[in-house]
Amino acid sequence: MARYDDLNTTIIGYVTFVSSVLLLIIILLVRALCYSWIDGEDQRKLADAHYVAADQAISEQKAAVSRYAKVMVEVAPAEGESVPPAATTEAATPVMQPRLHIPVERAKRLLLEELESESKDSPST
Repeated sequence: MARYDDLNTTIIGYVTFVSSVLLLIIILLVRALCYSWIDGEDQRKLADAHYVAADQAISEQKAAVSRYAKVMVEVAPAEGESVPPAATTEAATPVMQPRLHIPVERAKRLLLEELESESKDSPST
């Protein structure tokens, strides 16, 4: 037999391996693309969804934390305070006391200023 009639199996094996790796990469890329499309569609649907009752409650809550207000808050008596004799139950009865609520942004600024001043006052070791 002539030598040119034989198949070159090394080239066939190499091409088969490379093409199967490329096919696997293409399948994984298409799968990732589909998941990306599905995730993007879900995000779009969530962004477009409006729930009137929930939106109203959220806007009321945002308004409540962004303004000054005087409110009555239940405060448990401190451990050292004398409890009135009428409160004989084991759990301390909360007492209503007036408090001033400040906006969250203002409270954050005050807290950062206080932490900054404490770090400047504390001695470095």
